[in-house]
Amino acid sequence: MNIEIQHRPSYAIADVHLQAGESVLTEGGAMVSMTTDVSVSTSTFSRGGAGGLLKGLKRMLTGESFFLNKFTSAQGGHVSLAPVLIGDIEHIKMDGTKGLLVQSSSYLASSPELEMDTKFGGAKGLFSGESLFWIKMSGRGDLLINSFGGIFHIDVNGSFICDTGHIAAYEDTLTYKVRKVGGWKSTLLSGEGLVCEFTGQGRLYMQTHNAPGFGGFLGSKLPPREQ
Repeated sequence: MNIEIQHRPSYAIADVHLQAGESVLTEGGAMVSMTTDVSVSTSTFSRGGAGGLLKGLKRMLTGESFFLNKFTSAQGGHVSLAPVLIGDIEHIKMDGTKGLLVQSSSYLASSPELEMDTKFGGAKGLFSGESLFWIKMSGRGDLLINSFGGIFHIDVNGSFICDTGHIAAYEDTLTYKVRKVGGWKSTLLSGEGLVCEFTGQGRLYMQTHNAPGFGGFLGSKLPPREQ
């Protein structure tokens, strides 16, 4: 497949050009448009045809939908995809040497050849504000992730600190721990809260805006509900 990303970074849309018989898996509701030769089917789509129900249930733990959509071109066509949040899309060519842990709201689409699973992030997710579960992608193929705002990457070699709400994905050669931004006074009064300290060597994908923070801001401006 050939992927073109347009209208970056604020309103990105991905045009996925498929050859005859080629397919792409997407999160539900991602399709914007498609050519008439493209057909769609909906299933749990477990790679190899085994464990589909379990994979779907595990995917729900991340906040993703139980089902995925599969778009297949009969003669060669294209499908356009866009995320729910306003932001960017990153095309990652996975070569099978490293896995990628994707934040629950950042998965958009992937090649059927890639393996999708669920990884428990540990109790630290409760304190960091991140999900308890991550989407783990592995294998060789194309992956599309999206962000809230622009997306950029940091090549970590040693250690690196970032705000928990700005993580989109990271390679599985990295590990992280949750810690305070400073002392307790700074943590409570600075507005920064807790941060993630990554260690190891690998790529970290970050988003410029914080979706939970933005949601909290909007919520504070809404009028109270009438009883």
